[in-house]
Amino acid sequence: MSEYSYEKKLDILIIGAGVIGCSIAYFLAKESQGKLKIGVLERNTIGEESSSGAAGMLAVGAEFNPSHPLFTLALESRDMFEALAPELKQISGVDIQYVKHGICSIAYDQKEEDALRSRLEEQKLCSLGCEYIAPENLQQRFPFLNRRSLGGLWSPNDGHVSSSRLTLAFSQAAQKLGVQFFEMESFDAFKPGKGVLNCVETNLSKFSAHQYIFATGSWTGKLLGGQAPVEPVKGQILLFEIPKNWPYLNSWRAPIYLGTTPTPSPIGCYMVPKLDGHIWVGATMEHRGFDKSENKSATETLSRYAAEIFPELATFPFKGTWVGLRPGTPDQLPILGLLPETENVYVASGHFRNGILLAPITGKLFAELILKEEPLPPQFSPERWKTTAIG
Repeated sequence: MSEYSYEKKLDILIIGAGVIGCSIAYFLAKESQGKLKIGVLERNTIGEESSSGAAGMLAVGAEFNPSHPLFTLALESRDMFEALAPELKQISGVDIQYVKHGICSIAYDQKEEDALRSRLEEQKLCSLGCEYIAPENLQQRFPFLNRRSLGGLWSPNDGHVSSSRLTLAFSQAAQKLGVQFFEMESFDAFKPGKGVLNCVETNLSKFSAHQYIFATGSWTGKLLGGQAPVEPVKGQILLFEIPKNWPYLNSWRAPIYLGTTPTPSPIGCYMVPKLDGHIWVGATMEHRGFDKSENKSATETLSRYAAEIFPELATFPFKGTWVGLRPGTPDQLPILGLLPETENVYVASGHFRNGILLAPITGKLFAELILKEEPLPPQFSPERWKTTAIG
C-alpha cells in the first residue's frame, strides 16, 4: 500500500498557484487543446500571496524607458489584456475589471520633471502615445488634487486590472480546460541535482511529471537555492473606500503616481481607483525577509503624504493595510528558463513589481516553449546566476 494519500502522473507540474503559475497553466491548457495532463501544486490556496494584493497596474509608458530590458515583453503583455479580458470572462465567468483609461505620473519638483521629460523623449521613438501635460491641464483632469505640480507624463494606453480577479480568472479558466489544482499541500526545499527530476513529494502525495515549472514567487530562492536567487521584498498598500456621494466616483479611472515622500527613506506613492469603489495607495519596498507584519510608520507616512495632495482622502473610510512579499532578484529582472544542469526543471519567478503586468506574456512564452520548442528570451535565463551559484 502506498504511503501517500494519492499519486499523480502528469505531463506538466506547475509548482505555485499565484498569477504566474495560473497564467502558465491557462496558456498551456488552451494551446495544447487538452492533449497534456497539467497539474498545479500550491502549499496554500490559489492566489493567496502577492497575487492577491498587487495594485494591478499595467504601467508601461508610466514606468519603462524603451532601453529597459523588460520593455518589449512588458509592452506586448500589456497589449494582450484587451483581448484577454473578454476571453477569460467567457471561459471562467470572472470579470478581471480591466480598465484602459491611462496612467498619469505627476512631477512635484524639478528632478521629477526632468526624469519624466527625459523618459518621454526616449519613448517618442516607440509611438507609445505619451505626452507631457501642463500643470493647468493636469488640474482640470484631476480637480480633486490640491498641491501645485510641474505637470505630468500621461500614458494613455496604460491601465489596470484587479489582481485577485485576474488570478482567479486564470485558475478557473485553466480548470475548465482540464487543469487539476492541488491546494494546501506542503513541501520542503528541493535539490534537483543534475539531470532529470523524477518526482515532487508533499505531505499528502507524490507527483511524477515529464516537466516541472517552479512559479513559486518569493519562496523560489528558498526552494531552489542560488541558481534561482529570488528573495522576498515586502510591500505595503493602504485601502480606502470611496464614499458613494463623492462627485468624481464614476469619472476617475486613471491611476496617479504622486512622486516620493519627503522622508529619510522615501516611498514612491501612487493611487489606484478600483471599480469596486476603493482606492489603493502604495507602496513600500523593504528587505525584511519573510516578515509580513505591518510597518505602522510607513502606513502613517503614506497616508499623510497622499492626503496632503488629495485632501479629501483623509475623510474617506480607511479599510486597512495589505502587506505582501514581492519576488525580487539581484538585477530586478525575472528568471525564466531551464534550471542549470537539469533537463526538466524550469523557473518562472522573480517578476518583482511586474507580476500582474507580465503574467500573460509569461504564460504565452512557456506555452510556446513546451509545445513548440520556441526558446525563452536568453537575457532572463537562470544561466546568468550559474557562476555565482557555483562560486
